[in-house]
Amino acid sequence: MPENRLKADRWWPLLWAVLVSVAMFTRPPMPIDETRYLSVAWEMWQGDQFLVPHSNGVAYSHKPPLLFWLMHFGWWLFGVNGWTARLIPPLFGFGAIFLSVQIGKILWPEDGQMPGTLPLFLLGMIFWSMYVTLVMFDMLVTFFCLAAYLGLLKARQGKGARPWLLVGLAVGLGLLAKGPVVLLYILPPAFLAPWWSRGKGYMVSWPRWYASLALALAGGIMLALGWAWPAARAGGQEYAQAILLGQTAGRVLHSFAHDRPFYWYALWLPLLLFPWIFWGPVWRGGRRLKFDGATRFCLSAIIPSFLLLSCISGKQVHYLLPLLPPGALLMARAAGSGASSRASDFRPLAALLFLAGIVLLVLPRLQLQGGDAKMLAFLPPWLGVIPLLAGLAFTVPGSGSVPQGISRAAVFNVVLLSLMHLVLSRPLQCLYDQAEIGAALRSAEESGSVIAAYPARLKDQFQFAGRLRRPLLPMDSLREVGAWAEKNPGQYCLIFTNEEGSKRLQGCGISHRYKDGWLVVRPAKSLNADYLRWKSAPRGRDDYRQTAFTRNGQNK
Repeated sequence: MPENRLKADRWWPLLWAVLVSVAMFTRPPMPIDETRYLSVAWEMWQGDQFLVPHSNGVAYSHKPPLLFWLMHFGWWLFGVNGWTARLIPPLFGFGAIFLSVQIGKILWPEDGQMPGTLPLFLLGMIFWSMYVTLVMFDMLVTFFCLAAYLGLLKARQGKGARPWLLVGLAVGLGLLAKGPVVLLYILPPAFLAPWWSRGKGYMVSWPRWYASLALALAGGIMLALGWAWPAARAGGQEYAQAILLGQTAGRVLHSFAHDRPFYWYALWLPLLLFPWIFWGPVWRGGRRLKFDGATRFCLSAIIPSFLLLSCISGKQVHYLLPLLPPGALLMARAAGSGASSRASDFRPLAALLFLAGIVLLVLPRLQLQGGDAKMLAFLPPWLGVIPLLAGLAFTVPGSGSVPQGISRAAVFNVVLLSLMHLVLSRPLQCLYDQAEIGAALRSAEESGSVIAAYPARLKDQFQFAGRLRRPLLPMDSLREVGAWAEKNPGQYCLIFTNEEGSKRLQGCGISHRYKDGWLVVRPAKSLNADYLRWKSAPRGRDDYRQTAFTRNGQNK
């Protein structure tokens, strides 16, 4: 057994547990995505609408229901709560690490360090470690893609029909997790099998391979249609068109109308691969990495999908999460392929952390305007000390071995993110916690009131926080709010405004700071004309312009 063999396969779950626990207990659900998905799950649960997801009383066609079903299973076991729903994506992230290790063992069975280094490469990525704690669909997609990759590798080893059953199951569940986008990740390595499966240990019968692949895809599609077909009939014609066409060609073609350029994902690569892209052994080992079948398999899972996603202009950086495990496999193999360790390897990383620390020390003191600038005032003035200390820790000489360097970087990353969550807990709770507003909305609803929401994008954000049972009434303009309030004085309004607006609305109802403004819940009869005149006046003051809820409006 090599002297420096890393035994992280025994303790990396502890790092995962620390990371997830700290994030869940210090950070509330973040708008607009986490709060929306929790609200959709709650609306399905309380309305017994388990076939067709609903959002504010309307069929929700933007995502399939698998994540919501899993939330319901947790609520069935433990009652309705936030922690079981928020724990689902991290659990799939845990499973994704496990599957990545199994794939590494098949690709490089002679590499005894792979089971220890690979989990640390993933947990050491800041981007992965941040998104693994968020209530989103991408960790589910990543897990099912890796399950499909594992099935493809076992199928090429001649393991019979079971691997193809795994591929078909992964395709079907991936479709139920996020729709046809899962095929952009699974199909490239499946079709490129003749390129990566040359050499020993692989059976070659290409007609049989592609026939089996077609059957697996058909089985997966049939599994997804087992939900989609009855859901389309139950949800009506518009919903049927949305999930059967909008989730496939229609949605992809529409994405080409968006404005992010082809190279946008390439600009994110340094952050996606941070810190390993700045670590010397990865580069030195990469030059000695053999261009064998294992390397080609990882490249077939990365490059075609990356190019296809780059061609679709509707881009979000978290769409690249399924590509990180194959990338981590390559980097872990490169670092373990005889690459040496030097005292200067961590200097670039330390320099970047020093720079980040300086920026965080200076940023809250700058007089910035617009956007989220107001939220900078909530950052602790000494926040930059944490990355400065992390950078200083990387300048301390280590043991000199590559495995220990990997362990060191991963532990520092988890500690750094955990400390950032702990330090930012109070600002995050102040800016994003929905408990008080949710309680006020629930009280208004229990009194029999209808609640109007302005701007309209507030309509799907508070159903879970308030355990609401009726839809909010979306309003597109303050003139519409005023006319509605005049006709319905016994009802309630939920309004997002700035600080001056919240002061003008004081005296009846409650107001609570939220993001870069204030949320106000008050009776419609007390919505004074002075406020409406002030808000309807020509814009020359620091007024609300709906930026907080329209910036990411396409990310549903």
